[in-house]
Amino acid sequence: MTKLVDYPNILLDALEHGVMIVDEEFNVVYWNQWLEINTAHSYASMVGKSLLTFYPDIDYRTLQRKIRTTLRLNSPTFYDASLNNRFIPIPRNKITSSVLNTMQLQVTISPYVVEQRMVMIAVYDISDLHELKLKLQQQMKKIAQLNVELQHDKQIIDDNLLIVKTDGDFHIIEVSKAFNAFFGFKENELIGWPLQIIYSDKTPLSEYTHMKKTLQDLERWSGEIEILSKQSKALWMDAVVTPWIDHLGILSSYTAIYHDITDKKRLELLATTDPLTKLYNRYRFDEIFDITLMREHWKTGDSFALVIADIDHFKQINDAYGHQRGDEVLVCIAEVLRHTLREGDTLARWGGEEFIFLLPHVDARRAILVAEKLRVAVEQLNLFVNVQLSFGVSLFVAGDTQETLLNRADTALYKAKENGRNKVELL
Repeated sequence: MTKLVDYPNILLDALEHGVMIVDEEFNVVYWNQWLEINTAHSYASMVGKSLLTFYPDIDYRTLQRKIRTTLRLNSPTFYDASLNNRFIPIPRNKITSSVLNTMQLQVTISPYVVEQRMVMIAVYDISDLHELKLKLQQQMKKIAQLNVELQHDKQIIDDNLLIVKTDGDFHIIEVSKAFNAFFGFKENELIGWPLQIIYSDKTPLSEYTHMKKTLQDLERWSGEIEILSKQSKALWMDAVVTPWIDHLGILSSYTAIYHDITDKKRLELLATTDPLTKLYNRYRFDEIFDITLMREHWKTGDSFALVIADIDHFKQINDAYGHQRGDEVLVCIAEVLRHTLREGDTLARWGGEEFIFLLPHVDARRAILVAEKLRVAVEQLNLFVNVQLSFGVSLFVAGDTQETLLNRADTALYKAKENGRNKVELL
């Protein structure tokens, strides 16, 4: 079995989650300090041994399939650490009222040294998220029960639920005690104000307009929305807004019930964001890409473009200045790309020194203009080193798939590199 030689382990040992490096036959090459502490198995006892020796109950068939998929695609995969696909049991040391005695795990398998058939398995403790989910389920059940008994238990609802009631023109006419207490308002302080005043400026106007239209059509609206406390603290809420019809069939009011999901949104952000650049990660971009492809209204003159950009000679920057300065370059480029893009465009870090974009509602000429604007913005960056980007652009046409669009954009990028770099090419 190949041993891990000359690879620094200081950073891996400093991580606040488990990291192991194994080959496709489950032989352990590395076992970081987090795992040593939480599993009671030392680095010395694990390295050179098979996981089978210590954890015979793992679903090794599924795990091996995932490892081989990771190595074949050279891309991370997720291992579902569920009851059916068991992974290493790790006791919980945290004092909690939960009956969860072992950690709920999220397991990511990433390529490490592909030619040596080695992968890095990252193990995250998501027990708190699991408990939060259980608590949310309990709270939603409580809300459902209280709604049924609304007429009989108004005082209970007033004290415990975040409720705002408006008239037919969306002006606030009633606010529950719980809502005032949670958001820091005094009794009657919000009465008479338009409902929109409590929503964050980050809430798109289109979302608020859609909510109003749905309700004016006498349909219930539900969704996630950001609300500002009196101290201007932004809190994410799961909202259900219901129109109330009187006995004559006339709209009399709207009732909004909110539930705090701020912690859930923070965890979602971590799961969909590249930790270095704070852009969307590949997983989130793929989700948006799939949704964009499923739209059926794209036509000639009103299509969307896929753009891949690559930093020219980035390896030379890392070699000359070190990876830390290279990371600084990535962060600065990500920032200028973010601020140069149009509203409604999607930007993500595709991996390494590559960025990827979705540009909706463009034709070929407009897509090239946007890419050229991005290229110039990066070229004009005042950094410790001159940086440039090459761009490959592909425009969606009927019958395209994610694979065909990516292949054309990749080919266009390769053409831009061949033609001298710092260029925009379309295929």
